[in-house]
Amino acid sequence: MRIWHQSFTDLDMVPLYRKTLVEHAARACDPGMTVTVHGLKPGTYGRDFVPIDAIRHRYLEFLNESQICEAALAAERAGYDALALGCFYDPGLRQARSLVDIPVVGLSETCMLVACSLGCKFALIALNRDQKIQHEELAAAYGLERRLAAVIAMDPAIDEYMLEAETDSLRPVMDGFERACRHALEAGAEVIIPGDGVLNEFVWRHKLLRFAAASVMDSLGVLFRYAAFMAAARSCVGLEVSRVHYYARPSAAMLEHARAFARVVPIEEKEFSGQD
Repeated sequence: MRIWHQSFTDLDMVPLYRKTLVEHAARACDPGMTVTVHGLKPGTYGRDFVPIDAIRHRYLEFLNESQICEAALAAERAGYDALALGCFYDPGLRQARSLVDIPVVGLSETCMLVACSLGCKFALIALNRDQKIQHEELAAAYGLERRLAAVIAMDPAIDEYMLEAETDSLRPVMDGFERACRHALEAGAEVIIPGDGVLNEFVWRHKLLRFAAASVMDSLGVLFRYAAFMAAARSCVGLEVSRVHYYARPSAAMLEHARAFARVVPIEEKEFSGQD
């Protein structure tokens, strides 16, 4: 089984995160299962601002979502069994599912659904206030707001590039995460979800996966396993995405015309960041 992991960041800009993803995926895999990590095309965000600051602007997020659709198409062409979208905004999730037959699973949707099997209410830890608002909006969009105890923003706020360091300077980040977990429990959460991929890998590296009696979810580990489950469910029991309405698939002729008119060209696997 082959899983295409797709990040919403440029993995060439975050080598520690990429290294952790590769190691994490290898540990999460059963024999015969592989996860290959991919990021957005090199240079997508430039060097003057971090991804979380860019994609708080809806238009910039929209522009980058097209790469997720191209990744899904490339994954299916290359024979992957599923695409695991490793971004808590679930960017392009609906669009990608409407284009391919292989399962496409999103980090936010996956973790929220799995959390509902582990406790009555869950909480997410966000990097900053903007991300907190997007988590709340997604929980409502998925109909899970009644299961959401709270979204807690890290205080002080942090960004993805800050978590690339591996020094004693990260002690305040660890303390901030533990404070956020405490607030989540006080709000009634039984399951705590590190609500950012880079934050999750920081938590995973430092083995912070329990807090008091609460489960701190390994978000990326859950994503890898859920992608494998959905791929196996498709191949073994014929479980397919519905094409009735929400994920209706355009005809080949319609898709070809629309892509040609918009001057969209396919992105091949080697063009994504994070490749060896």
